[in-house]
Amino acid sequence: MMLASIFFWLFVGLSLVLCYTLSELYEYQPEAAVRTVFGTVLLLAILGGLPLSLLLTRFSPRIVLAKVKNLSPPKPDTAITFHALCRTMGVADAELMISKTNVPISFAVEVQKPIIVMSQKLLSLLKKDEIEAVMAHELAHVKNSDTTLKAMVTAYKTALPHDPIIRLIEAAFHREREMVADETAARTTEKPLSLASALLKIYRAFPKKDLGSYGTLSILGTGKTLLSRHPPLSQRVQQLVRLAEIYGSGPH
Repeated sequence: MMLASIFFWLFVGLSLVLCYTLSELYEYQPEAAVRTVFGTVLLLAILGGLPLSLLLTRFSPRIVLAKVKNLSPPKPDTAITFHALCRTMGVADAELMISKTNVPISFAVEVQKPIIVMSQKLLSLLKKDEIEAVMAHELAHVKNSDTTLKAMVTAYKTALPHDPIIRLIEAAFHREREMVADETAARTTEKPLSLASALLKIYRAFPKKDLGSYGTLSILGTGKTLLSRHPPLSQRVQQLVRLAEIYGSGPH
């Protein structure tokens, strides 16, 4: 559908350009003008859409990763927790990187190998069990194969920022996968309330003016519309509370 969207907008844009260029031909030979425009635009849209789609697919993870700078390896105790969790979840090749960003962000992306990025602000904000829960949430995106598609959708949105179709697709996909990642993390750590507590702390600490600009890099978001990329915080917390009845409350 995303490829179809790129094709559509290329088709529309090229049609307008050619119609303007061949305006005189429309006046004297309208049928020939229509055939020329339609055939040329169809061919150019196909030839342009496929390479652009492949290019975005290849470089989309780097587009996401480029949003943060000054990445560094984690401290030894954080690394130990992370790698133990990686082994438990079956994603042993994942790497943790720490960002100096002064907002509590975390996200997963795949550039040759899975990379989990967490900010120093987030690590300083949360307790150990809450950090582990957030790590499990991000690793769940890797385990559930969300990272590649998520990066592709983000890249398509970057290329076509005003396309309503892509925005709806991205929002619906992101909301559904966030709920699944929450559940996967809760089942893995058996501490769903630790993740619930982490989400609430992050929400309270996140500068509201930055939620829009860091939306693709945050574990949570705001809004309750069809274009919201995250489920409502209350819905996520309620799901985790229900899971706590199965696994026990855990530390929080």
